[in-house]
Amino acid sequence: MSFESADYFYFFFLLAGLVLLALFRYRKRRAQIEKYLGKQAGFLRSSISESKRVFKLVLSFLVLVFLILSLARLQGEGEKREVYERGSALLIMLDISHSMLAEDVQPNRLTFVKQELSRLIDLSAGDQIALGFFANSAFLISPFTPDVSAIQSYLKDISTDYLSRQGTDFSNLFKLVSRTFERQKELQFKVVVIASDGEDHSPKTKELVQSLLKEQDIRVFTLSVGTEEGKVIPIRDFRNQVREYKKDSRGELVISRFNPEFLKKLSKWGAGAYYHLDYGNGAVEKLREDLNLLKKQSFDKYTETRKKEYYQWFLILAVLLALEEIFLNDRKKRV
Repeated sequence: MSFESADYFYFFFLLAGLVLLALFRYRKRRAQIEKYLGKQAGFLRSSISESKRVFKLVLSFLVLVFLILSLARLQGEGEKREVYERGSALLIMLDISHSMLAEDVQPNRLTFVKQELSRLIDLSAGDQIALGFFANSAFLISPFTPDVSAIQSYLKDISTDYLSRQGTDFSNLFKLVSRTFERQKELQFKVVVIASDGEDHSPKTKELVQSLLKEQDIRVFTLSVGTEEGKVIPIRDFRNQVREYKKDSRGELVISRFNPEFLKKLSKWGAGAYYHLDYGNGAVEKLREDLNLLKKQSFDKYTETRKKEYYQWFLILAVLLALEEIFLNDRKKRV
């Protein structure tokens, strides 16, 4: 058995000083009473029981002793258990390029993905979660936090208006991922989930993903949205009315089709998995199950001993003695 917070024993020196001060004050007060009252002092003090008064002081002293022992937290050997988790980090990156406004998934790709990611965040309660967005460049909107409600609030507000420069560049995304996880070295399980329609304009993505996995041991999981047939991209006004449809440099309508092959390659390079989001297909639940399985495999099992606490017994004794001191009368029964 041992004390967890033995530093509290230094209070015993303070307690010893208080005892000496109390004795000095008692003797000085008694001398003053005898000096000013003379022979009448004995008569006036005849109703006081000196033994009871001393006993009350002893009780007060013991109350403080047991309070200090309670704060020091006496502990004994307890039960042992096997523990796997040491901390996990989940970074969610959402594509907000204009192609995510295509309405081949109702109401549109971006709104549907945000709904699915909201369910993923709810299922990931207990993990450290961070949230970001990307298109031509990438930004982190929330650092790692266990506060699910805060992440949900940030996710709800994300729109394509957050970035003026459009086009999707995954190389900038992974540069941000690398910087973000560098600050989370103490976390053993690191995952980035990328939700996108899969269009990439960077030739350096493969090298960045592979070096990221090798150096920082980060897993990459991808969520795709959209259809192979694709759809035009509406441009809406402030009243949410369709003003026109996006056109290319030649004036022809742009039809956005999702690119599952690139996202599949991305998850393969990042030693993760690929999922396609659709109504009712359970992709988010499947992703969460795979993350839980991978997390359990990634963590080293170790044995944790949970010590047994005995501080409560000292606390109970202190309360009982304090009650005894309060209700004990220091007067004689008969004078």
